[in-house]
Amino acid sequence: MRRCLIKRSISCRKLFGLTLLLSSMVTTAAPSFVGQSVSAGQNPGSDKPTDHPEFPSGDGRDTTLKICGKCHSPNIILASGRDRTAWENTITKMVRLGAVGSDEDYSEIADYLTAHFPPSAVQKIFVNMATEKQLSDVLGISPDEAKAIIVVRDKEKGFKTIEDLKKVPGVDVKKIDAKKDVLVF
Repeated sequence: MRRCLIKRSISCRKLFGLTLLLSSMVTTAAPSFVGQSVSAGQNPGSDKPTDHPEFPSGDGRDTTLKICGKCHSPNIILASGRDRTAWENTITKMVRLGAVGSDEDYSEIADYLTAHFPPSAVQKIFVNMATEKQLSDVLGISPDEAKAIIVVRDKEKGFKTIEDLKKVPGVDVKKIDAKKDVLVF
């Protein structure tokens, strides 16, 4: 039997309602995904293990891919290591934005994300959503190179792989290769 995220004495629905109220009063460090669409090459709603091999197997994997993938690419998770509280805040925010699932689903997702995507000292970047400044700072490239990446990204409706990114004219491929471990597509 699944446990409630915080206390058994408070129903999970009440808990999420309370957390929803509190989260609307407090800003969190979680990036906002409101109004951002799924980029090319991403498959929202997919819950097949072969669709996202970068997600470790385990309890909650399929539920996470299914529920989170309805609105955005689950790959956003890959760039977002968090502790339990931050994942709960993110889940609450997604519920407020329209995510649909049961209390058990949300608890399972929080367990899975906490176990497999903890906070990391390494800053990752979701290339298809990054700003010019984020690209420049993380990749160590010039603002002009970052602008070129954004122009191609917008024209192509997103990059699917690092190889697509390396095809951008005028971008230092060596710097991209050096940062491949922090890039998420």
